[in-house]
Amino acid sequence: MTPLPDITPRSRVVSGPGGDLAVREYGDPKADTLVLVHGLTDTQRIWNPVAHMLADGFHVVTYDVRGHGRSAKSPRPHDYRLTGLVEDLYAVLDATSPHRPVHLAGHGWGAIQVWEALGDPRANTRIVSATALGAPGLDHLANALREPRFPRAPWWRLPGLGWLVLGRRLLRWPRIRRAPRSALRLSPADLLSGARIVAANLPHRLRHPRERRIAVPVQLIVDRADAAALPAVGAQLRRGVDRLWCYRLPADHWLPITEPLLVVEAIANFIDDLRADNSPIEYSPR
Repeated sequence: MTPLPDITPRSRVVSGPGGDLAVREYGDPKADTLVLVHGLTDTQRIWNPVAHMLADGFHVVTYDVRGHGRSAKSPRPHDYRLTGLVEDLYAVLDATSPHRPVHLAGHGWGAIQVWEALGDPRANTRIVSATALGAPGLDHLANALREPRFPRAPWWRLPGLGWLVLGRRLLRWPRIRRAPRSALRLSPADLLSGARIVAANLPHRLRHPRERRIAVPVQLIVDRADAAALPAVGAQLRRGVDRLWCYRLPADHWLPITEPLLVVEAIANFIDDLRADNSPIEYSPR
């Protein structure tokens, strides 16, 4: 792996609606802000290689999602609904980049949180772009499942979709054995919080999907296993996202750890292309 630049992150605590959130910031605070959201049972540590590499050109922000790492935890299942997790995300945005919109990237269920945040009315003025690693939005998935052309095989067996349900692929037990040790500092509390997030959101959203329009430019990156499921939800994504780019990377689920350079290049190139096509967006907080 390429040696990481010598960039020491700055730790802080952001007050969210569900309690305190452990946040780290890298790079120049005056640069464009890029917020990275981790997935289930992970912590912000999974972004360490990517954050260090991107800090040369961005103000990079990572944080422990509610219930994970050093962030606040709750025993109440309803506290882990996506609506609350998105409020946490916007609290981090407001604390770390109060006067300018930000770029987002999410991995796994972190990507699902990013999709949820993009459906919020605040996204049009607070978010410049988004990169989703390995996951469509739950609304896109649920609507795709209702289409007659969806594959007849049980949906929980489809590559890239099975890990969305609580079960063998959800907690990625086969993948845990093959993942880098640096990604495996799992605690029982992190595992429990991941299960609570799924239980609080997946059954309800699959039964009651919404039609949401997303104006923010989005790139969806899928790994070689998830790529097989992309056509099944592609039509829903194209209908719901005004500006969408889809890419396949020759990597596994742990690509922020195993292939950080590919992730860095994908995010940075996407943002650079958007900068070339668009004039800067100014944000004025109310």
